[in-house]
Amino acid sequence: MNRRLNQKGLTVLELAIVAVVVGIISMLAIPQFGKVMERLKLKTAGRDVVSALRLARSSAVSQKDQFGVYFDYNSNQYVLFHDLANPSSFTYDVGSDSVIVTKDLPGNVNLGYISFPNLTVVFKPNGSAQASGQATLYSYGGEHYGAMTIDVLGSTGRVKLISGECFD
Repeated sequence: MNRRLNQKGLTVLELAIVAVVVGIISMLAIPQFGKVMERLKLKTAGRDVVSALRLARSSAVSQKDQFGVYFDYNSNQYVLFHDLANPSSFTYDVGSDSVIVTKDLPGNVNLGYISFPNLTVVFKPNGSAQASGQATLYSYGGEHYGAMTIDVLGSTGRVKLISGECFD
């Protein structure tokens, strides 16, 4: 019987060792993956709220009318609306204002402190907001907590996402 001295390949023992090492590394990475997903949900929700605020501002400028965003604690959502009811009240009127979109916050992301009057930001046709303020989103996913703040400058209507803190 001829035996080749130059055989290439892996033995079953080598494959088993690689499988065990990959399994151990995977077990260590799974808890970290959950934290990463919660932070990603929080950042995505923050960016979505910023997009809604910027859309309200650009709609107000382009259509020369008031548009706003209302934050609803009870249902953990925000509403982008066309302010048709009473332009000087700067509030969201369920019966009279035209709803453009209502968006729920995902999973463990919740509305935190909202400093806007009547929980509403209304943008005027010149692009400014009725008041400066902040909206905070927070996430609590068992072992960790994170928060993001969205800032609106009233005089210019500038909307800015302030990177939040994550606590493990």
